[in-house]
Amino acid sequence: MTLAATAAMGLWFAQAPVSNADLNTTSPVLADRNGTWLNVRTVENGRWRIKTDLDVVDPAFVEALIEIEDKRFYSHSGVDGAAILRALKTWKQSGVASSGASTLTMQLVRQYKPRPRTFKSKAIESFEALRFELHYTKQEILEQYLTRVSYGGNIEGIDAASRIYFGKSPRFLAPDEIALLIALPQAPEARRPDRNAQAAKIGRRRILKRLASAELITANEYINADTVSIPSKKEKLPQRAWLTARKLAATGSVTRSALDPHLQTNIENQLAATVEKLPHPVNASAIVVHAKTREVRAHAAIGRRDHDGGWLDMTAAVRSPGSTLKPFVYGLGMDDGIIGPDTRLRDAPSRFGSYRPENFDRRYYGDVTVAQALQHSLNIPAVGVLDHVGGRRLDAALRASGASPSQSGPNENGSDAGLALALGGTGLRATDLAMLYTAIANDGLAGPLKWTLADEMPQPTFELLQADTAKALRRVMADAPRPAGVMPMHLGRDVPDVAYKTGTSYGFRDSWAAAVSGDYVIIVWIGRPDGGPRPGVTGRAAAAPLLFKIADGLAVGDQVVRVNRPQQTQDRLKSAEEFAPVILFPMDDIEIAVSVFGAASEGIDLVVQTEASDVRLYVGSDPIHKTRDGFRFKPSAPGFYELTAIDKKGQKTKGRFRVVSSQDVSHPGF
Repeated sequence: MTLAATAAMGLWFAQAPVSNADLNTTSPVLADRNGTWLNVRTVENGRWRIKTDLDVVDPAFVEALIEIEDKRFYSHSGVDGAAILRALKTWKQSGVASSGASTLTMQLVRQYKPRPRTFKSKAIESFEALRFELHYTKQEILEQYLTRVSYGGNIEGIDAASRIYFGKSPRFLAPDEIALLIALPQAPEARRPDRNAQAAKIGRRRILKRLASAELITANEYINADTVSIPSKKEKLPQRAWLTARKLAATGSVTRSALDPHLQTNIENQLAATVEKLPHPVNASAIVVHAKTREVRAHAAIGRRDHDGGWLDMTAAVRSPGSTLKPFVYGLGMDDGIIGPDTRLRDAPSRFGSYRPENFDRRYYGDVTVAQALQHSLNIPAVGVLDHVGGRRLDAALRASGASPSQSGPNENGSDAGLALALGGTGLRATDLAMLYTAIANDGLAGPLKWTLADEMPQPTFELLQADTAKALRRVMADAPRPAGVMPMHLGRDVPDVAYKTGTSYGFRDSWAAAVSGDYVIIVWIGRPDGGPRPGVTGRAAAAPLLFKIADGLAVGDQVVRVNRPQQTQDRLKSAEEFAPVILFPMDDIEIAVSVFGAASEGIDLVVQTEASDVRLYVGSDPIHKTRDGFRFKPSAPGFYELTAIDKKGQKTKGRFRVVSSQDVSHPGF
């Protein structure tokens, strides 16, 4: 029984897993596409603990560490018997424990679970060290030790210590740096260079002498290293791209993102400068995607620190996209063959079932082309096209492309909710818009974004638009009027086109600008993180100027990418005063129920939009005179009537409506 029990204990001892969850908790690190670190985050209790990779640690340091701390590290099994006997002999002779016997493996065990410095603790650490040696290779043990060892304060591990005290990685270390990095863990707080420079220098000198005695450094190297000043200030670890780091670098390893450091710096500076000029509760965010590879080259969101929500990731927030979806409405219409860029649409007050949209500025422009309607973001033509395409189809196309609209789709009983999609009647993230506009840049093919270099090249998953349609949309959006203060495109030489669209959500809550510029797609959002309104602030006024500043800093490869088209004066959209008057009410072919006819009637208000100072109205051949309450017509009997509006230039508009008696209407509302 005793033999069996002993065998069982031995088997458990050999196979029982070592609990090292805490050992594996290391600082997440985000690197750019070139491998340069952009961001490092702390672990529990605000500690800097960067995972050590022996392949990037100076071999001279490893050799010196083994010489000083554990000469037989590669030959013992976690416990150095010879060192223990030597320590016991020294203690017996002097009565003082002046010679240590802890191996690096035993020190690692103590880092994992500190214990009082007693013989009992030493025995426990010895057994635990044996178990560590059974489960890990020597390299793994050394890497764990160099990850966890304390260097004073909240600094753990050689990588963090080297970067904070010397401002560099531990790949190449001078003799003075090697000696200090070995001396510090022996008395981490007493020898902290930033607090006790003299103690740190004395500790370093002791290590340098031992290294010289072991002939690991020369006499001249010892003298030179001893004269080097002790670093008195800590270097800061990089804290850029914090938003992307929080999104991608969740584990303690180095995550190599697709971010371009120059583009990242550009948008961070542009966002910071923009937010600094805005009222307190306003954030700004931007994403830059390399269209061909779908790599996210820049990604940032910045807000003021002195208001709630200032550090929220607004690129992942679900917000109304406003008019940024209109290119896809017209694009689906082009795919169906019902419209082209030069197709003329009627921009006038219209009703679609119970849905009666209005233009943003509540002005109407009569007959306009599809290109003009998109460039000037007119609402009525967009809703009219979507009425033919189908709101349900647009919603399905967005989802198939990888976007996640927050609403579930059009109502089962009608198209109202679906038609509102043309004007931003859903919720999307900035990352969703980046995917959708990348499809426009890639001739209509939609696919997922690529955030890290380790990700496989994302393959297009859906043909959102036909190639010719995507090219036509880019040409139309590139000809859109530029925001105030931005140089017109045709005046610039060797600069890429910026095919862009702005958007403003209902209540001025979100300001958007989205663009294809050369090789890149840019998405910009500005607004309050709490969803509060910003009266009068539009995407064109707030987001578009920032987008063009970002576009100015983009590199487009070996040559500038321009859309081939003849140089011509931009097609200007005429204002309402250059068109005939628009009859707002009563709309053409509408029926109006009245209860009393003749002089006693309350009358029907006649509403006409025109920029002319003088307009005349006729019902049939009878003039309607304007009163202080406006134009009002009192029908004498039920029947059909024709309304004519004539401005001072002689331009006229006619409409036909029918008047019925409310007694003849069975609608429950009457």
